[in-house]
Amino acid sequence: MILDRRGAVLGATLLGGALLSSRILPGSAHAQPASARLTTILDGGFSVAVTSAAANRDPKQIRELLQAAGHPTDSASTVLNVSLVRRGSDVILFDCGAGKNFVPGTGKLLDGLTAAGVDPDDVTHVVFTHAHPDHLWGALDDFDTPAFPKARYHVPAAEWDDWFATDVYQRLPEDRHSFAAGAQRILKVLEPVTKRFKPGSEPVPGVLAVAAPGHTAGHCAFELMADGSPTLIGGDAMTHPVISFLRPDWPGGFDADPAQAAITRKALLDRAATDRLRLVGYHLPNGGAGYVERTGAAYRFVQG
Repeated sequence: MILDRRGAVLGATLLGGALLSSRILPGSAHAQPASARLTTILDGGFSVAVTSAAANRDPKQIRELLQAAGHPTDSASTVLNVSLVRRGSDVILFDCGAGKNFVPGTGKLLDGLTAAGVDPDDVTHVVFTHAHPDHLWGALDDFDTPAFPKARYHVPAAEWDDWFATDVYQRLPEDRHSFAAGAQRILKVLEPVTKRFKPGSEPVPGVLAVAAPGHTAGHCAFELMADGSPTLIGGDAMTHPVISFLRPDWPGGFDADPAQAAITRKALLDRAATDRLRLVGYHLPNGGAGYVERTGAAYRFVQG
């Protein structure tokens, strides 16, 4: 099973045992039929400095780690992988890309869905890992109406509350004030068709929300069965194919709570390696899907 004693330990590690229990939910992820199919749709990508993959680290140390792994040491491309799950009459998106107003090179989700034979009207659920621009801003179309008009949207309750907190702008650096303004504007438009959920629940039957805070306050991962395999949709818990795995203790460049994000990352990696979960990372290369293997005290990501 997916949610066993280790699931309870993971929940306790991440949230003091408050939100994720070892109780198996009716129809939960481990029981889903193998007919559920998962595809990642590329929303585009952009170049970033490799030093942005880890905060408050000596750039020389970062470059040495990347060089030893055979990766570029100056700049790198990051991609945006939107997970598409088709199961019976349900068409489920996990996050919905950056839209056209984030950075050049992104906002290509609708083209990718068309190539996959999916019309926006076909989408029945959009489930968010968190509300950063590259995950949320594609939720509205050019007319500021929901881009997937027949879908129900699902947002972690803690994520919603954090972006609407009265002190959100004081807590964010000035260059991220647009993140909060965009989240508030888009979530308000979506509110009539949005449900908020808590970790340990199933926002969509067969999709188990797993607490994964740190990158943002309400960041969630999700467990489900897809293509006959137990699968973990990890959102932004792991964002770099080398650094996030070899040095999960290093804070990410965009983690709101770096210490908590490191705890979350190590717990999820341990869970994925122990239970042989297929991991899908939003920013990992070549579709973002693969497996986690232990290498000494660290981990490695094996595409597949």
